[in-house]
Amino acid sequence: MAKAATPATKKVAAPRPKAPVKAAATKAAPARKPAAKKANAKDHPIRDQIAATRDTIKSEASKKAASLKQEATTLKNQASTKARDAANKGKDKAAEAVGSLAKLLEDSAGTVDTKFGKQYGDYARSAATTVAGLATTLDKKDLDELAASTRDMVKKNPAIAVGAATVIGFVLARMLKGSSND
Repeated sequence: MAKAATPATKKVAAPRPKAPVKAAATKAAPARKPAAKKANAKDHPIRDQIAATRDTIKSEASKKAASLKQEATTLKNQASTKARDAANKGKDKAAEAVGSLAKLLEDSAGTVDTKFGKQYGDYARSAATTVAGLATTLDKKDLDELAASTRDMVKKNPAIAVGAATVIGFVLARMLKGSSND
């Protein structure tokens, strides 16, 4: 059986004395020194000079940034114009080279007829016609149209595009290697 706690065995804590309550309203706050008057601009000429210098520097930096931005835009436009001119010259040279290739194929079709037969000569003529059409296309279209048609062709036939890029890369490498040996 459990024993019931009796009042004699129970410990009672003695009440704690309370701290005296401070009366905030009854005590006066310590006297403060009167606030110093704000300094007039006349009192700090160096501060004013520094502020004026800072403003001048900010203004000059802003002007310089605007000038540099304008120069960058001008240089970008000049580079873009020169790149477009170079691309147009390259396109014209490519069209001329492709036209020469078409003429060469057409001229050699007769020789192919006599050496290999009429069927192979017809292949040469067909190739010459196709190459001549490419030369005409290069001549008539501007760069933007050529870029758009090239993008479309690559999207439709990626394998042909990769093969063509490989062949062109090989030919350019051979041309560059050949020119460095000369």
